[in-house]
Amino acid sequence: MLYAAQVNSKALRRVTPFIPKEIPKARLAQQAEIALASFKAGVCVSANLSIGQFDSHANNDSDQMKLIPEFLEGIAYVLHRAEELQIRDKLVVIAQSEMGRTPSYNKGNGKDHWSIGSIMFLGPGIQGNRVIGATDEAQFAVPFDPQTLSTEAAQGIRVRPEHVHQTLRKFAGIDDHPHSKKFPLGVKPEEELQGLFI
Repeated sequence: MLYAAQVNSKALRRVTPFIPKEIPKARLAQQAEIALASFKAGVCVSANLSIGQFDSHANNDSDQMKLIPEFLEGIAYVLHRAEELQIRDKLVVIAQSEMGRTPSYNKGNGKDHWSIGSIMFLGPGIQGNRVIGATDEAQFAVPFDPQTLSTEAAQGIRVRPEHVHQTLRKFAGIDDHPHSKKFPLGVKPEEELQGLFI
């Protein structure tokens, strides 16, 4: 335990030169500074940043409209700061929630949990300015063809977390790594998403 503490202490010393003298006030920006400094120092390869409070079972619209600008400013901060640290060309940002919100309001003008959501991907090698997937008028997922990524209501698949995770493993070049093999995702080869990022 002492050895591990000493090793970690040395790693932390590598991080501190990349933390700015003035700490930002915004929640995501504060978390981003630690994560990006750790990336730059080479002691970390991934981080989860969160501001929470999006679980708006009451007063959905007013609560969400307070949080969305903060969330988007946080993402902009991450990208700007990564550019300053000269690691922007290696950074992939994934913005998502663990659930969506119902298409209709409840009695408290809130929205409850919904199994349909969205994810935003940003980074080198990821084609932007496009939307993949769709929902119908009742906000249920429309199946799509994993080969063409076009909607295919009759024969398509419904994308699940394991489909996205498998694609991320391939994108990161770790799909054949022993750790990935140790934790298979069970995605059938014909269901692997082709061209999701390019």
